[in-house]
Amino acid sequence: MTAPGSGVMMPEDTSSMLERAASVQARIRQGGRWYPAMMTVYAVVTVALVTWLPLVRSNWAGVAFAVVAVAWAVVIFAWKRGKGVRPARSRDTRRWLIPWVVLYSTGVFWFGPTYLGRAVGWWALMGVVVASPAFVEATRAWLRVRR
Repeated sequence: MTAPGSGVMMPEDTSSMLERAASVQARIRQGGRWYPAMMTVYAVVTVALVTWLPLVRSNWAGVAFAVVAVAWAVVIFAWKRGKGVRPARSRDTRRWLIPWVVLYSTGVFWFGPTYLGRAVGWWALMGVVVASPAFVEATRAWLRVRR
């Protein structure tokens, strides 16, 4: 509310607006608490999938790997769509997704086959490196919504 004819807000209005803004901010933080957990699960599943790759030695194992990877992607993105609070900008997603894609592609298609062979332990370590952008995003998101 403004003082008649002045265009200046009254102190009661500003305090109630600040209270409403704080309430909205709290609801958004509460609604966004699923995101750090999803990113942590995404990172852990990345480590598991990268670790599984050297064990894929037959056509059936390759088919099983592909089915699990695609099913995982479908489930996580379908679940994410049902959430009311999501990252506000696609730039926030690109900040972790582009490094993840680069690390995954480089690791799985070049570094792993060239240098790691079928050593599952080394592939697991590479999985942690590949998943690091998702772990960083989970930490960043958790720090944002924990207040």
